[in-house]
Amino acid sequence: MMIQVVKQNDSIVKYLQKDRRVNLNVLSYLAYNMDADVYIYNDNAENGVIVGTGQWSFFFAATQNEEFLNAFWEFLPAGHKMFSGASRPVFDIMTATRKPVWQMPCKTFIYDGVTPIPDATSSFILETLTADDAEEIDKYYTYRSEGSVNRLRESIEKRDSTCIRIDGQLASWCLVHAEDGSLGPLYTKEEFRGRGLAEAATAHLMKQLVAKNMTPYAQIAEDNAPSLALMAKFGGMEYSHTCVWFGLEKS
Repeated sequence: MMIQVVKQNDSIVKYLQKDRRVNLNVLSYLAYNMDADVYIYNDNAENGVIVGTGQWSFFFAATQNEEFLNAFWEFLPAGHKMFSGASRPVFDIMTATRKPVWQMPCKTFIYDGVTPIPDATSSFILETLTADDAEEIDKYYTYRSEGSVNRLRESIEKRDSTCIRIDGQLASWCLVHAEDGSLGPLYTKEEFRGRGLAEAATAHLMKQLVAKNMTPYAQIAEDNAPSLALMAKFGGMEYSHTCVWFGLEKS
C-alpha cells in the first residue's frame, strides 16, 4: 500500500469533478497552482486525492477512503498538520483515534448559478483593492497571524476583490481567498455599518466571479452569526454541506 506524490492530471480532475460541490476548494486551488503536490493511493486517483498547499501548510483531503487517510498520516513527517475545509467524513476518520489540537466547523454556501444576484444598492463607488491595502485589512482580520498579511496580499494580487472607500478611507471590503477561491475575508469598519456596504461589496464581487464562469462560494464558521445572516440575504447562496478546518499534532 503506497502513497504517490504526483502532479495534477486528467484523472485527478475527473475524480474531483464527481463531487464538485464538496471539492470546489480543491479544484480552485489546483486551478491556480498547476504544480502543486497531489497525493494518491496505490497509483489510482479513484481512491481519492489529497493536495498539499506548500507554503500555507494546509492539506485538502478529497477522499473518504480510510486506508488512504491513515496511510497518508503515517507517510507525513512529525509536526503540526492542518486540514482545510475537510468534509465531515474526512474529519471523523482523521480524529477517530487522534485528538484535534483545534477545530473550526464551517457551513459551506454555494451560488446556485440561477438566482439573480442582487444589484448593489449602495450609492458609493465600488473599487478593486490594491496590494497596498493588505496591511490595513490584516489589522481587522479575524484570523490574523504571522504571515497572514502576505496571504491577503496574494489574494488581492491573484484574485478578484471589491472595496468601498469613503472620503478616501477604506470602509468595506470583500476578497477571494488565494488558497481555495472562497469568498472572504469580508469586513465593514464599525463606523460605516448599517449602510448596506457589506451586501454591496459581496454582490459586486459575486458578479465579477460569475462573469468569469467561476462559482462563488463561502465557508462560514458556525459561530459567525453576522456572516451567516449575510448569506441568508443572497437567495442564490445555498447551504451545501458542513466542512471542518482542523489541526493535528504528529509526534
